Amino acid sequence: MVANSTKPIAVTFDLWQTLVFEFDGSARSGIRRKIRAEYGEKALSQFGESVSRETIDGALRDLSEEITGGHDQGFDRTYDEWIRVLIGRIDPDLATRIGQAGLDMFGTIIDQSFIESPPQLVDGAAEVLNSLSRSGLKIGLISNTGLTSPATYEKWFSRINVLDSFDYIAFSNGLAIAKPAKKIFDATLDRLGVEPSRALHVGDNMHTDVAGATAAGMSTVWVRGGIDSPVNTSHEPDYTIESVADVLPVVDRWLATLGG
Repeated sequence: MVANSTKPIAVTFDLWQTLVFEFDGSARSGIRRKIRAEYGEKALSQFGESVSRETIDGALRDLSEEITGGHDQGFDRTYDEWIRVLIGRIDPDLATRIGQAGLDMFGTIIDQSFIESPPQLVDGAAEVLNSLSRSGLKIGLISNTGLTSPATYEKWFSRINVLDSFDYIAFSNGLAIAKPAKKIFDATLDRLGVEPSRALHVGDNMHTDVAGATAAGMSTVWVRGGIDSPVNTSHEPDYTIESVADVLPVVDRWLATLGG
């Protein structure tokens, strides 16, 4: 696979249920949420605040559902904004009492729980990314993200040796906009310097990935084996695979359809 072309070509990927999945088999990690509740209780106690783990756990669960619902509408906030919202859900006056130092600490422990209990990289995903990167294609990541900061994702990507495969990474809680909004696809392609007609997006969600990328003028690959991936028959993917590990032959087929 070699991108022999005078114009740049890109393959972009979704993250969750495409390149990574949770160890507990869920779409959202209950294990990580409980670690966050435990660490959150300890962090707040350092500021003289007595808040139960159950209260923090409930706020985390409710906010996770709110974030996911917003993503479906193309909405997100920055990571720091979500931390402030979370603190407000625990107690409306809590942010005032703990100040910016408390908010910063809470954001740090939320991130630390991700590093301590990360998701699992799909078997073969690292090899796929490395192969595509070495072929001369531009490689992007377009991810709807929850309560983990972009910096922490990149730290983890570096640990598992996939960070260098990406030419550009777009996190919804970094740009404050989420798939399926056309704007996040446009921003990614603009940074990659690639025309939409010369870009292929790979993802598991028919609504956020397939419909969103199609609206941006990209070709699409649907990863059928993802968890919690609703089928929307009003948008048909150009290609369908069971796992991202199967994508290389599809990329070859797609490349054959492009002009020089």
